[in-house]
Amino acid sequence: MLMGGALGVSYAQSTPTPGPAATTPQQRRQAILSDAASQLGISGDQLQQALVQARKDVGAVRPLAGLRRGELDVAAKAIGLPDAKTLRTQLAGTTLTAVAQNHNVQPSTVSSAIMADITSKLQADLAAGKINANQVQTLTQRAQTRVNALMTRQFPARKTS
Repeated sequence: MLMGGALGVSYAQSTPTPGPAATTPQQRRQAILSDAASQLGISGDQLQQALVQARKDVGAVRPLAGLRRGELDVAAKAIGLPDAKTLRTQLAGTTLTAVAQNHNVQPSTVSSAIMADITSKLQADLAAGKINANQVQTLTQRAQTRVNALMTRQFPARKTS
């Protein structure tokens, strides 16, 4: 009986106490990193640096993440609008396909322009040695799926006060 009690105390002492609930994905990620770092006996910064280095070592880069920023700029130009800000205004409550059609531009012209831009950036990353040919193929397929979704995504309507 004494041994069972000692094991229970030992288990209770080693069970982590849940921290405050993380409300955003970034907060949840940071909470996970902090918990993992403390379990390893290192700082959160050391763990973060080790993860960054490991991604570089194994080639786990995320080139598509940086490409997202430019997609609406390319779409705006393909439609004949001056910039992404103007396009965002017109996207309120509708789709990119509908905005293109309202400007007498084929949606395929817009999606092709976005894909051409992404392909160009992926080829530059390939030439710079940041990614390999297999990654280019995989990322191109993912990008095409994402562009197709972007074209038909219903953008939220602007709130009126």
